[in-house]
Amino acid sequence: MTTHIRAAKIDDAGRLASIHCTCFEEAWSEEAFRRLLDSPGAIALLGCNTEPETESQAFILVQVAADQCEILSLGTTSPVRRKGLARALLIAAAKEAHRFGAHEMFLEVADDNHAALALYASAGFAVVGRRAKYYRRADKTVLDAMMLRATLPLDYKLARRPGA
Repeated sequence: MTTHIRAAKIDDAGRLASIHCTCFEEAWSEEAFRRLLDSPGAIALLGCNTEPETESQAFILVQVAADQCEILSLGTTSPVRRKGLARALLIAAAKEAHRFGAHEMFLEVADDNHAALALYASAGFAVVGRRAKYYRRADKTVLDAMMLRATLPLDYKLARRPGA
């Protein structure tokens, strides 16, 4: 299986919204993605794990400001979860953000998202805070957000999944 990653363009806003909708309860609209893609410092990547390359199955959206960047969203469709695509997108986005001058990368993730927390920890992210009652689920569940930080460039040797 081959991983394909490419930069997302404004014309990809619909595809980004479609993937986001399958990954998150509070889906972002195509228009929201258009605005984000059009903002200064935005880095968006699309990826797929197929041969030959077909429709994108995952994305990452990062915002660079001065020497920091924030992962705004990272989503992977069910069929390719836990197959290294999110890791590949994370590493590619970190490299691109570092190229644009970022030295730190931040994000927030729900405290019950164990797969995401494990991914970020394996890539060198550390918990630097907690936002109480930050996420509200459709079933009225309220969750804390874990605030994570990593220094760029990521240690790509450590960020590589064993056996990958």
